[in-house]
Amino acid sequence: MDEAKSILPGWFSERIMQDVWAFGLLMSDGTIISIQAIEAINQASDGSIWLDVRLMDPSDGMAGWLKNVDKKLVAPTDRLKASINASHVMAAFELANT
Repeated sequence: MDEAKSILPGWFSERIMQDVWAFGLLMSDGTIISIQAIEAINQASDGSIWLDVRLMDPSDGMAGWLKNVDKKLVAPTDRLKASINASHVMAAFELANT
């Protein structure tokens, strides 16, 4: 966790790595990627930072929050793992009230 926080500081790296919940990542093109968790944060040899995430399963009721969002990405299959280039993430937020 300390290594991940040193690579990508901010509340969301620790929060989303320690919990499984409904989170949204707003991408630079306006797409909201719906995820359950960040499983790892890696730095590639070129210096780019990548988030290994577990996408939100579209059958999960929490993904319903996105029904009125035009540009969204949820898992297209039951395989939920994905990698996201962190330089394209503009905001991270929770998609459900607790």
